[in-house]
Amino acid sequence: MPTPLLLIVALATGAAVMVVELMGVRLLAPWFGQSQIVWTNVIGVVLLALAIGQWLGGRWAESPRGVRPGVLLVVAGGFCVGLPDLVEIVSAWVMPSDLSLGEAYGFVALGSLLVALLALGLPMFALGAVAPWLVRLSRDASEHPGRATGRVLAAGTVGSLIGTFGATHVLIAWVGSAGAVRGAGIVMVLTGLAVLATKRSRLSAAALALALMMGVQALPGRPVDLDVLEERETLYQWARVVEVDGLRMLKLNEGLDSFHSAWRPGEVLTGLYFDSFLLPALLAPQDIRGRRRVMVIGLGGGTMARQIHEIDPQVEVIGVEIDPELIDLGMAWLGLTPEMASLVPTDGRVALRVNSEPVGAILCDAYSDQIYVPHHLCTREFFEEMRDQLLPGGIVALNVGGITRDDAVLSAIATTLASVFSGVELARVPGSRNWILLGWNGVPAGLEMRRRILAESGLGDSLTWMVDDSRFSTWEANGDTALVDGHSHIEALAHEAWSQW
Repeated sequence: MPTPLLLIVALATGAAVMVVELMGVRLLAPWFGQSQIVWTNVIGVVLLALAIGQWLGGRWAESPRGVRPGVLLVVAGGFCVGLPDLVEIVSAWVMPSDLSLGEAYGFVALGSLLVALLALGLPMFALGAVAPWLVRLSRDASEHPGRATGRVLAAGTVGSLIGTFGATHVLIAWVGSAGAVRGAGIVMVLTGLAVLATKRSRLSAAALALALMMGVQALPGRPVDLDVLEERETLYQWARVVEVDGLRMLKLNEGLDSFHSAWRPGEVLTGLYFDSFLLPALLAPQDIRGRRRVMVIGLGGGTMARQIHEIDPQVEVIGVEIDPELIDLGMAWLGLTPEMASLVPTDGRVALRVNSEPVGAILCDAYSDQIYVPHHLCTREFFEEMRDQLLPGGIVALNVGGITRDDAVLSAIATTLASVFSGVELARVPGSRNWILLGWNGVPAGLEMRRRILAESGLGDSLTWMVDDSRFSTWEANGDTALVDGHSHIEALAHEAWSQW
């Protein structure tokens, strides 16, 4: 094989591997999320398939009857063109519909592994089998095997770099994850056809690739959800706005029975856990200029900002959301307007560090993959940064999911919060699996003050449970180890908790 063509094939193969691997996780996200479990399953399947492919490819390269690289590339490419559809079909079989979060948890690990095996195994196996062939076909392989191997591996690695950065920074915004995988498949088919030596084999391979593409396209896809108002793939996740019985909700990735923002047009309250964060916002002390400023970390579609603004337009809200497209969806469908908040499209830790003026309250509603608080947003260092940004008498309020008060995640976060803040309180939001944790930068506000604030805001009848001292309990700092940067094993704790559901 001519050296330029050999290097082009190695480059294209390396790029395709990374595009399919990175985008494969995103294809699974609407069904299984993008948790560490899903990433581990996808990476594990990719490595296993590549290893088997490399082993068999080495044997084929020395056998006169081995499958040649052109055919391998065409097969892998044809499969990848239909891969987005195949993932939807297999996932629909594996993941039953209408499951609650607790019921679906057990399907995530095994289901995502099975889908990854069925959908990613074959193309990655074929791509892995190409590399030994390329070394074998190098013109100087017999005289300089080390040089030939190094050249192929270097070209493949450069291709992997191009695929990695190109997929994230170019292809997602340009064609989305499905388009990126299909594009990688087309490149592989074209590359494979260029490698094939004879007209007959070229036509046979083309027919095989076309059959694979048409076969997958002919299979039934996912049923259309008529309640979806808009859905889009963002740089961070798959997002959609749905409407059920007049309530609009922002759902991310697999969604299940979880939501990240909600709005019933014409109403301030949602009847959901968001409402409980109004009291901490209204309890925020004023700064020396007489302003009451509140930061919301994990703004989503803007539910908390909208509610705070409608109850008290004088409160200045700083809305922090790492995914700016969620803010766009909030403005389009969830009642969010620019005057309701100063919008900061960045990570919560970054927002705290660049904030130049202290605030009276920080509300943290940052969730990843339904059951995870991001590991860097629940450590002692993060809570210390929160405290440093609070006015004296300021308050932090966290939304944490937990099945019971002894839930491993809830206990770890409450213990960590209590290592930084005095007077940590927590209560389960009625009718939900959400808990609200309060930490005070000073003396906690008493029940009488809380009742007065709720009464003045017109929320006294709606949030009476928040001034019921039997609902809240204190959490004292104890000898348990707090979560810290570098050792925040929050996902392992979540697995421990949800496996007992």
